[in-house]
Amino acid sequence: MSHAARKPYYNDRMTEQFLSLRLSADDAALMAQLHAQTGLSKSDIVKRALRQLADAQLAPAAGGLFALGQSSFGRQGDATRQSAKVKRIVRDRLQARQR
Repeated sequence: MSHAARKPYYNDRMTEQFLSLRLSADDAALMAQLHAQTGLSKSDIVKRALRQLADAQLAPAAGGLFALGQSSFGRQGDATRQSAKVKRIVRDRLQARQR
């Protein structure tokens, strides 16, 4: 088949984006370890990491701290105790995401 007769690898219907990145030796070793332990491809590992970071960074914008502590708000009760409860809830959720 001549070069002119070949179909291009990329066409307008493809929606995927490609990314190349350089990893340090430590990051490459971590990637290899994750691949061996999970069986996921390197692409899938990067995609999952991207989604987890997005969830951690973008989720608070959706509901914010008000939505997180809304059940604790009200006219009755001690505002200091309510504030401490909301802070504890936020801290627990952030720590859970980091695990």
